[in-house]
Order: sequence, then C-alpha cells, then structure tokens
Amino acid sequence: MNKKKKQIIEAAQTLFIKKGFSATPIQDILEAANVSKGTFYNYFSSKTECLMAILSFIKEEVIHDRHQLALGKSSSDKEVFVKQIAARFHIDKKHNLMALFASLASSDTAHQELKEFLNQQYLEEVTWMAERICDVFGAKKQKHAYDDAVTCFGTIHLTSKILMDINKTEIPIEETIYFALGQIERANLHPPFLQADYFLPYHQIKDAGEQDSKIELQQTLTALNSKVDKLKNDKLTYYHHFLLEQLKSENPNLFLMESVMNSYQNALLHTELEDKRKYIQILYTQFMEEKRENS
Repeated sequence: MNKKKKQIIEAAQTLFIKKGFSATPIQDILEAANVSKGTFYNYFSSKTECLMAILSFIKEEVIHDRHQLALGKSSSDKEVFVKQIAARFHIDKKHNLMALFASLASSDTAHQELKEFLNQQYLEEVTWMAERICDVFGAKKQKHAYDDAVTCFGTIHLTSKILMDINKTEIPIEETIYFALGQIERANLHPPFLQADYFLPYHQIKDAGEQDSKIELQQTLTALNSKVDKLKNDKLTYYHHFLLEQLKSENPNLFLMESVMNSYQNALLHTELEDKRKYIQILYTQFMEEKRENS
C-alpha cells in the first residue's frame, strides 16, 4: 500500500475509534496524518470511502492470516478451520473494531453505499464459512452448508456476548468456536433453508491476481453460453460474445468493454439469468481495477 494512503488510513482509524465516525471531521484526519486536503482526496472521495478502505485493509489481513494458517495443511483439518475462524476475532480485537462499530451505531449510517459495503463483507464471510464447512465435514454438509454457517456464526457471536456479560472473558475464542462447530456436526434432518444460489455473488475470487480474475470472468461467461443463446435475444447474445472475445485477447479494449458491460447488464434484466448480474459485475469490476493498477 502507498505510504501516504496508509498514513491516512491509520490516522482515520484512530480518530474514528476515539471520537466516533460522525464526530471526526476530515480536517482532523489531515492533521493527524500530516497530509494536505488534496492528498486525501487523491485517495478517497469522502470520509465514508476512507472508512471502507479501513475495513478492506482489515479484511485483507484476515484473508492473509487464514491463508498462512492453511499452508501445508489439509483442507479438512478441523484445528486449522478453528484457527482461521479465530483469526477474524483476533484481528478485529487488535484493530478495536468493536469500538469502531459502536461509533457507527450512534452516527448517521444512512449512507446506502456504506450499508451495502458492510452487508457485502458480512455475506462474503458467511459464504467463506459455508465453503470451509464442506471442506472439513465433507460432501454430506453440502446441502446445509449455508444453514450451518449462519448457525455457527450466530452461536459464536451470541455465546461470546454472554461470556462477556457474565465476566468469563478468560475463555479463549477457540473454545467457543469448537462449541459452535459441535452444534452443527450432528446430521441435518430438515431440508436446507438457505440455498447456495442465494450466495453466488459473495464468493471471493481465489488467488486474486489479474490473470485469475480475468479467467474467472471468462469461465463464468463461457458457462452461460448455451443459456444466453437459448434466450434468442440478439443484443444480449452480441454483448455476451463481444465480452468473451475481449477477455480472450491479450490486450482487451477496456473502454469498449466498459460500455458493452453496462449494456450487457441491462440486457440481462428480466431474464432467467438476472440473478447472475451481480456476480458478473463483481468479477468485472475487480478485473478492470487490476488492469488499471497494472497499466
């Protein structure tokens, strides 16, 4: 991360926790970070975007730590899974996120962009949990993975709160996680409540290098070829195959892709493929950002 950007993020995080998000003017961030207003707006369009950058930075730290914990270990190793879940709680504690979120609770959080960002992060975490439950407990958990993920997260958070309320904070979070996993290990006798398709837009892109996001987007569009053709929508078919051709190119025309992607998204509305729009947009946005950063 750029040094100046990191200075701003660290200063803003400290001030948001100390004074509250709403009560912290941008001028205070500038003074604490020792940067000019122009430098701030070179990286962030608003205070809200700065907060989102803080949360993204913390999320990347969690992803990194989880990856490190998994190196050289079996994906079905339950102990690794417990440590990976605990990593989120340890990192949140290190960054004092509880105090940060408390300041948000008392502030004007009507910003739709921030709400959507927080929801996205939460649902990505649920999706990660569901995938790891399948890794650890096997295919038998596939149908109920999202039910189990929600149950597990709910159990961890509520149990942690109760332990704090009764002053049992010395109990390690790992023990609470083992307890929560124990609740989902028994066989699921009911039909699944949360369907996997609900969470399609929240799957994280693995190994998010430029080539990986490009391949992921290309594979996603390729998988829809037959369904797009069956819709017999000439405009949709043209946009779809144009984007695929650009993705196959070593030097895609980013300007044309931007225009066509907007039209493609609109063409998907009110079709049986409408639920794929958000996931495609997420992949496309990441691909474009990485292309621009590397240009």
